[in-house]
Amino acid sequence: MERVNAFAARQPLFYLAVFLSLGIVLQSCFRFSPWFLLVFTLAAFFASVVLRKMPAARIYRFAALGALGGALLFYFSDLVPGNEVSLRAGREAVYLGGRILSEVEHRETSYGDARVSFILGARKFLKKGMKEAQTVSGRTKVYLNNPVLDLGYGDEIVLKGELRLPKGLRNPGGFDARAYWDRKGVRSVFYGAKDPRIRLLRRNTGNFFAAQAIRVKRFLSGSLAQAFEKRDAAFLKALFLGERSDLEEDFKDLFLKTGTMHILAVSGSNIGFLSLALFFLLRPFLLSKNVLLFLILLAVWFYTAVVGWQAPLVRASVMASVFIIGKLLGRRTVVLNALGLAALFILSVNPKELFDVGFQLSFAAVFGIACFVPFFVKKRELLPFEPFLLREKAVLYFRELFWVSFVCLVVTLPITVQNFYIVSPLALLANMVVVPAAFLLFFGGVLFFCTFWWLPKFLAVLPLGMKALMVLCVEALRFIENLPGAYLIVGRLGSILWAVLVAGLFYFLWNPKLLHRYAKAAVLVLFVCNLFLLQDILRHFGRGFSATFLDVGQGDAVYFEFPSGGNMLVDAGKGGDGDRGRWVVSPFLKSKGIRRIDLLAASHPQADHVGGMVTLLDEFKVGNFAEAGFPYKTELFSLLRRKVGEKKARVYHLRRDMRIAGFGSSEIEVLHPFSKARPSKNVNDDSMVLKVSYGGTPFLLTGDIEEEAMGDLLRGDPRRLRSTVLKVPHHGAKLKEAGRRFVQEVSPHVSVVSVGERNAFRHPSPETLEVLDSIPGNRVYRTDRLGAITLLSDGKRVWTPKS
Repeated sequence: MERVNAFAARQPLFYLAVFLSLGIVLQSCFRFSPWFLLVFTLAAFFASVVLRKMPAARIYRFAALGALGGALLFYFSDLVPGNEVSLRAGREAVYLGGRILSEVEHRETSYGDARVSFILGARKFLKKGMKEAQTVSGRTKVYLNNPVLDLGYGDEIVLKGELRLPKGLRNPGGFDARAYWDRKGVRSVFYGAKDPRIRLLRRNTGNFFAAQAIRVKRFLSGSLAQAFEKRDAAFLKALFLGERSDLEEDFKDLFLKTGTMHILAVSGSNIGFLSLALFFLLRPFLLSKNVLLFLILLAVWFYTAVVGWQAPLVRASVMASVFIIGKLLGRRTVVLNALGLAALFILSVNPKELFDVGFQLSFAAVFGIACFVPFFVKKRELLPFEPFLLREKAVLYFRELFWVSFVCLVVTLPITVQNFYIVSPLALLANMVVVPAAFLLFFGGVLFFCTFWWLPKFLAVLPLGMKALMVLCVEALRFIENLPGAYLIVGRLGSILWAVLVAGLFYFLWNPKLLHRYAKAAVLVLFVCNLFLLQDILRHFGRGFSATFLDVGQGDAVYFEFPSGGNMLVDAGKGGDGDRGRWVVSPFLKSKGIRRIDLLAASHPQADHVGGMVTLLDEFKVGNFAEAGFPYKTELFSLLRRKVGEKKARVYHLRRDMRIAGFGSSEIEVLHPFSKARPSKNVNDDSMVLKVSYGGTPFLLTGDIEEEAMGDLLRGDPRRLRSTVLKVPHHGAKLKEAGRRFVQEVSPHVSVVSVGERNAFRHPSPETLEVLDSIPGNRVYRTDRLGAITLLSDGKRVWTPKS
């Protein structure tokens, strides 16, 4: 206990930050009342008096003070005032007035529309039926299409549109927009009307310093756009300024899969690069050490203000400030104490930042570097007057870079696995190339920003050098990405296995018996590999029959898992803007540890069913591809067929009475289309109808079939249509005579309507819902209301996991 007390005495801020974080976590989980927190405060005070002579009294006081502080911070940050604008969210059109509190972001949609977004500090709210506007508070995220006015930070405006709550977690493994925006202090989303009516009240009424910072950022961003090609400028904007909106998604994936995404995110490495670049650039001016450090300190906070106050950047700026001030005062800096101070600063302003992935990765990486890198890197002791050769310096640099990358990869593994579902073993190799290249680019960027406005001739040389570095960096990453084992999809760990992973990693990292660094690294790698292998084994033996109807908006995507092994995906939603393959289906599959799709089936070639498949063919191995085989000549379907050919997947053209084998006791029967050479006039009536049976629980998938196809199916043997579960045709569109008879012949116990929230077609039709409700014992589930719907079966009955 004396050792613990001594450790706490040397690094009190680190301990305080740990206990503060614990209090935040406990309050977020249990939502203690203020009375409970008051009682806890009094109990902690009396306990500290009674136990003041105990050796561990200081630790107990720190724990109580920190946990209580964290709980109170979270409690007050979670309070919602009565005039909060999000409490007025609804479906009708409203007027909302307020001040723009953020930079206005511009982007172009795939349809060529201009879209702007920003944070609005709401002040006035008005809707139909109100005599006068209400005074409101709170922040809302605003999206406007094709605005007629050029808006900027600090403008006071009035908008017309819909005020909604952000979407929560709609699909397993997906993005929880509501939780994300809540962490940013934003509890509502505002979508401008199609004809955006914007009334500008006043301009430039925001904070003067924030306005100047945004102006500088736009100036720097514009200078990169003028001097470099569009793609190169987008890369540099992400590297220098954290602007990733112009980056192509495939380009982001390249960095994510190679474990180098931190280069494109505003992180602590930016502060390190900036400090080093300024140090080298200012050295020739023969400034005194103190002046040089002071100028670097000013530059660090100026850069943080310009780029934005993201948690990783603030963490690095606080730690850099502690280090620099320590140098100026001649004091030694304790890294963990500085890390604790940074955490206390950030969490005191916004305790919900603790649950942000960027915050977690940044602090975990620095903690790992401070605590564990010394185990792996030991500098050679030099004799008196023995020089350090350049070759030795280079070897030492790359050795340190390797072990720093290794430790960061290991320490952040529990976070990356649960949020991104992949492991990038070759990130060690990728960082050996990318980190030095990124520093040189940052050095060139500082030089560029300092010279482009007064030394135009220099632009002819500097951008060429920076272009060469970018090409080297990207091509090296593409080479590494294509190497076997560059990245592995491992899926999200269960709570028990995740706890074992965390405990095991820290046990082996701290184990004093593992003195040799290579032995320690080998044990860590073997432990992680065996844990993921165990997870795969448990998944295989613990699987049953399941069908998940994903919420892909106005479209379809149904995923089946079969007890004897294998899986099938029917449709994948739309592509383009909001690509459902990338943002919904792919994260869902990765979270389950899926690396291969055994059968990918396209019900019919419309974009809301097959658009997302293009991304999936890039992300996963595909064994077989099924379609109707009619000569559809759309650009999208031609691209899809070309991708399938590149994947060398077996292609099946399905017709009625065919059966798909290979899934053990599960049967897949094709009921439609009939054997005909030409497609129907209505492409919806060529949708594949599949009957997936497990024991006595058939699932009927109907695509977008309409009257003609349903009439053809009824003219066959209607008994073949009987199913336990029905995927309602065409997103619940209005059923005519044949459609009503079709649904009644199916006689489902469960009907699933895959439909988009507030869709333009007003699906599902009230008449269709009435027909479904008239079937005895039928339960209707809608993805627009429930999100993804998972159904389980034991061959005798069907149920949802919640039931």
